[in-house]
Order: sequence, then structure tokens, then C-alpha cells
Amino acid sequence: MNLLNPFFLLGSLALAIPVLIHMVRREKSEIVQFSSLMFLLRVPKAAIRQQILKNLLLLILRLLIIAFLVAAFARPYFTQETARNTAAGQNRGIVLVLDNSYSMRYGTNFERTKSEAGQRIDAMAAGDQMGLIAFNDKATVLSMPTNDKNVLKAALDTLEPSYAGTRYYEAFTLADRLFGQLGGRQKQLVMISDFQRNGWNRSSRESVVGTDVAMESVDLGRDNSENVGVDNVAVDAMSFSRMYGGHVVARIHNHRKDQSVTVPVSVSINEKEAGKKSVEVPPNSTALAEFTGFDLPLGFSKGRIRLETQDPLPTDNDFLFTIDRREKLSVLVIDSGRRNQSFFLRQAYTSAVELPYQLKIVQAQNVTPQEMATHQVVIVNDVPRLSDAVRDRMDELRKTGQGQLIILGDQADAGWWNGFVKLPVRMTQKIFVGKDRGLPFYSVTSYVRNHPIFAPFEKASTLGLNTAQFLAYSEVEPKEGSTVLAKFENGSPAIIESSEADRGLLVFTSTVDNRWNDLPLKPSFLPLFHEMVTYLSRYSEVRGWYALGEGIPVTGGLEAAAAAVINPDGGRQALGDLAPGQQRFFSPEAPGFYEIRIGPDAKMVAVNSPSAEGNLERMPPDDLFASVKRTQGETQQAGLFAEDSAEEYARQQMTWWYLLLIALLAGIAEIYIANRRTYETKRGTAS
Repeated sequence: MNLLNPFFLLGSLALAIPVLIHMVRREKSEIVQFSSLMFLLRVPKAAIRQQILKNLLLLILRLLIIAFLVAAFARPYFTQETARNTAAGQNRGIVLVLDNSYSMRYGTNFERTKSEAGQRIDAMAAGDQMGLIAFNDKATVLSMPTNDKNVLKAALDTLEPSYAGTRYYEAFTLADRLFGQLGGRQKQLVMISDFQRNGWNRSSRESVVGTDVAMESVDLGRDNSENVGVDNVAVDAMSFSRMYGGHVVARIHNHRKDQSVTVPVSVSINEKEAGKKSVEVPPNSTALAEFTGFDLPLGFSKGRIRLETQDPLPTDNDFLFTIDRREKLSVLVIDSGRRNQSFFLRQAYTSAVELPYQLKIVQAQNVTPQEMATHQVVIVNDVPRLSDAVRDRMDELRKTGQGQLIILGDQADAGWWNGFVKLPVRMTQKIFVGKDRGLPFYSVTSYVRNHPIFAPFEKASTLGLNTAQFLAYSEVEPKEGSTVLAKFENGSPAIIESSEADRGLLVFTSTVDNRWNDLPLKPSFLPLFHEMVTYLSRYSEVRGWYALGEGIPVTGGLEAAAAAVINPDGGRQALGDLAPGQQRFFSPEAPGFYEIRIGPDAKMVAVNSPSAEGNLERMPPDDLFASVKRTQGETQQAGLFAEDSAEEYARQQMTWWYLLLIALLAGIAEIYIANRRTYETKRGTAS
């Protein structure tokens, strides 16, 4: 028992007051000289003794009143430890924590987990209560605390092994919440797990379990596992030719510590074997297996790396990936027919076979609206004008997703281009820097660094736009809604993008034939114009695979459309309507191939279990328990025995009310006896 306000015990000094009053007011015999006692009544000794007893009883009652008042104001309460010790029958409150992470698929570990849990349920005494928790990288309550064994066994039957990783913290946190519902029972936590070291954060304590909880482990771990698995696959996830020229590199991990293994490794594309080799992996180490040079159909292909070996954890013998074979981007260049006018553009997009571009150059007088519609990106390279039919067709094609780059150089007719309503700029004049500005040249000194077309310049310190020297440029005024992406050192726009309402149009205000600048001769030319075409084509990079637990982005296309995910088992998960460019995420719950559908478009993604789960190195359960159990100091800091907690705990108890009630009853008794004594004294005096 404790006292909430122990300083009120100083009030016990008041117990001396009634004692002093009793002693001071003690009646003294007065000697009166009298001639004879024959005429006085004799007082019986019993009456005298009765009077003395009444005085003592009043003293005792007054002492009790003060004592009970002092005790009531001191607010006594039973501590939680006392409450536990006085609980009927010392019944147990058990929380059974079951590991169903991916690593528990090793051998018969999961079956042993359920068997052990069933035995624990059967061993419950009549007054015990048990709660069930399953955990992987998250924790879930399978059953709230109950003494009904049938309910517990039914909950246990629903437990299945997962493909997720291991995280102990969530399990202990949830167990601590369940213990809060078990009252004063003897608390016991039983964890059944392989105690995989990967799930433990050794960098810090994670103290969440109270000091009053007894902890027990059922260790299913292995000191030397026999697992061999695929840790990772590096894959070039896009191809633009039928013969795959990229590389698929699998990292094989031998988790055995005592011997090396030789493993046959195969790669299959769309369930058809495309290559096979044997790899020797040293003990507790890794080795690489590389594949290339296989045929790919158009579109997404399902790839699989497979280890042809028998071990107790077969799930990580397979690793999934996807490769997207695409047609090359069709790029149309329209120029005025001047000699070598588009030479540098041709070199930029066709200098290597593996480049993802297919280029065609047409003179402005020969281009037709029908020709325009057959290309994904159109570059209008410094022409005086276009036919009205081609201009109108350009506006229509941007709405269907075509990207367009307009280069305004020395041949551009300002009058005609200013009549192009959808052009995001208005031409004012052509500036020759030496003549008009008195400087030898201008440089591009500022640009929007987070824009996709400038990504290479942010990633590589050796690339820079400011190395190019611009001798002349077309001075323009951006229209409302357009965005200036790059500027010359005097603030004049160099690259401008159209508004969101008319996406897909970029304007470059100089030439690309080294007449007005030397940009085509600089290292920055290729990445800049590659990224501009990639950006205008809405060309999106793809990932070869995702790990389970990652959020997979689903991005809307050019028009609003319904989105859905087709799971590996064929189930459909609707994601709702997506506005153009809107992005949502979904989190898969199992490994496999997922098809993402957005309107008429579809793509494939591969999902793999976390490879860290293949490393079954165990940790001592006692070390884990020590890291999550509160010390006495942490318990006080957490507030279990702090003043605020004690006050709240005391407020829930009624002990002090009973003390006040006893003091009140003693006061009533004292008043009654005192009044009766006074009445008898007065009556005796009157007689």
C-alpha cells in the first residue's frame, strides 16, 4: 500500500489535542467542610466507574476521528503489485506471439509453430486467459485475451505463413497493449520464432514490455542453415531489339557456413528456358550468374531466375523480373532543306544502334498531315513556316500524346510563328550578342534543376549547360501559362515549355547547326536533346522488379481512365479513376507477376519476397528480450509508478471514502455520547 499525499500524515500530531484536553479538563475533587454526611445520598462506585468509561470512550472516538481524517486526506491506495498479489488464485494472463514471417517457411518451422501453440492452449488452467498475436513486418491480433480454448484454436487455424519480412518491435508493442487488458493476473509472454537476427534493430533499445512480464521463448532457429537463395537480380529492364543486348545478373547466396555448393542456375523468359549455367558459391558467400542474348517478343516479358537445388527454403530459389521490349521512338525532323541543317540531330539520334530512336528527316514543303500522325515526336528545326494544314494537325496531335520541339533560329519567320496561336512564346527580334549586346557571347546560366530534361546535369558533375557559347538567339516573350525552363545570362528565355492545358510542346530559341552557337560540339548536347525527346514522348522508365512491401506507383495517362491491378491468382483490385498524370500506389501482399491496367494500356511488374529473409542467422532470444524489456528506471520514466500515474490509479480506488465514512460515524457517536453525558451532568446538578 502507498500514500498519494503522505505529507498529510503530519496531521497525526493533532492526536495530542484531545489527550491534552482530556487531561486538562479532568475533574478534581473539591474539599467542602460539612457538619454531617448523614443527610447526603451515597453515590455507588459503579456509577463512578461508568462516568470514567464514558470519558475514555469520548477520548478514543475523538482520536479515531482525527486518525481517520488524516488517513483519508493522505489518500492510501493499493499498488499494482499489491493488487496482483491479492488477485484470486494467481491466474495467468498469457500472450502467445507467433512468427509467421517468410523465414518461417524454412523446413517444418511453421508447422512446429502451430503445434507448439496448440499445446500451449491445451495447457491453460481454468482461470487463465490467453491472447494470440501473429507478426512479420507487421503485427496482428488473432484473438483478444480469453479463456475459451475453442476460440483460441479457431483463431490459430486461420494462421498462414506470409512472404513478408521480420520486425519484432511491432509484436512486442502490440503484446504490451494486450497485457493492459489482463488486469492483475500473472503476466507471461511466450514467443515462438526462429529469432532471425535481421528483424532486430541492434542500434537502439526498444523497451516496450513491462518489468512484471515473465518472458519465455520457443526457439526454432538454426545455427547453420542449409539455405541457398537468390539475393538480387540486376536487369536492364528495357530493350529495343528482338535480341536482348542487356544483361541479367543474378547474385546467388550460400548461407551455409561449413561448405561450398555448386548450383545449376537457369533463366527463363515467358516460362521458356533461355539459358543455364552452374555456379560454385563459397561458404557464407555469394557468386554471380550472368545471362544475355536471348529473344524477346514485343511488350512485357516475364523473366525468372531459378536455382535447381533442393533446400529447406525453396521460395527464394526463384527470383522474378520483367523486361519491356519496345519499338524505337519514332522521331520526325522537319527542316528547310539547307545543307547539313539537321546533321547534328541525325548524329544525336542515330550514332549508335542501341539508341532507342528511329529518325526520319523531311523538308517543310514536303511534310503532310498524314506523315505527322505516324511519329511520336516531331522536331521542327528552324523553318520559316509550315502549311496551315500541318500547323492545325500539330495542335490535334498534341492532344493524342505527340510531343513537339520547335527550334526558332535564323530562318524562323517571326510574323508567321507569332500567328501560331498555340505557340507558348511571341517572337520579338533576333539578337546578335556581339553586335546588339556588346559581348562576345552569352551562356545558359540558369535552369529548372528538378525538370526531367535536366536530370543528366544534376547527376553528373562533369556536364554543364554553361559551357556552350551562344553568339545569337531569338528573343521571345513567354505567353501566360508557359514555363521558362532555361535562361541566358541576361535573363532571356532559352527553353520554354507550353502550359499544362496544352502539354507536349517545347521551344528552343537558337539553332542546332553550330551557326549561332557551339552547343552541338559540347558534351551537353546529346544528353539534353535525348532527354527532351524522351520527355516529349511521355517515355517512362520501367523497373525490373519490386520487393514485397514497396509501394508500386500507378500513374494516369493522357486522359482520365479507370485503373486496376490483376493479382498473380487472377483476382482484380480496382484502384478507381485516375486523372491525367495522377499517381496512386498499391502494395502487393505476395510475390508474383502483377498486371497494371490503366484504361486500354497495361504493363507488368514483378514482385519478390525480401531477400534478407533468406539469411536465417539467429540471435539469442535472451538478448532480444533484454532489449525490449523495460528497466525499473524506464518504467518510472514511462509513468507506471510516477506521481501522475499513481494519482490516476488512486482515483480509481475508494479506500479514502471508506475512511471518511468511518470518521463520520465516529463523529456521530462522539456527539451522541458527549450530549448524553452533558445531559446527565445537568440533571444531576439540578437534583
